[in-house]
Amino acid sequence: MADHSQDEIVALVQQMAAIPDRLVRAMTGKSREQFLRRPAAGAWAVPEIFAHMRAVDDIVTTRIYMVLSREDAPLVSFDERRWSEVARYLQRDIHQSLTLFTLRRIEVVTVLRSLFAEDWQRTGQHETYGTQTLLGIVRDLVSHEEEHCSQIERQLS
Repeated sequence: MADHSQDEIVALVQQMAAIPDRLVRAMTGKSREQFLRRPAAGAWAVPEIFAHMRAVDDIVTTRIYMVLSREDAPLVSFDERRWSEVARYLQRDIHQSLTLFTLRRIEVVTVLRSLFAEDWQRTGQHETYGTQTLLGIVRDLVSHEEEHCSQIERQLS
């Protein structure tokens, strides 16, 4: 693997590790009204954005472990909105939910930091999107979380 790929991996894992702290900083000391404010009609409020992030994290973290645990692992497609409903993320205390998200993130980041370069090329077969590498899965998760974390930061600033 080229050095630039290793640099990208280090940067991606650092971004993943930083998301919980960014969310804590954005959410600390905010009122219920600030959390529930919608920037536009039909737009998500902060609890809805974070519930979505939690569900996607649940699904994608499971895929990361599947790809690392099994050759060419089957990756089942899930509806993250339904996942969030089943997990009742919107009904939970957002700060408790953020703590659980943080602990889970610490676990997966620890695993990712221990991988060898070749592990990042391991693949799974997504039932909708076909072959996905671990690097691609993590890259997509980080991009998704960056978007929603920035959205939360803007809404609470």
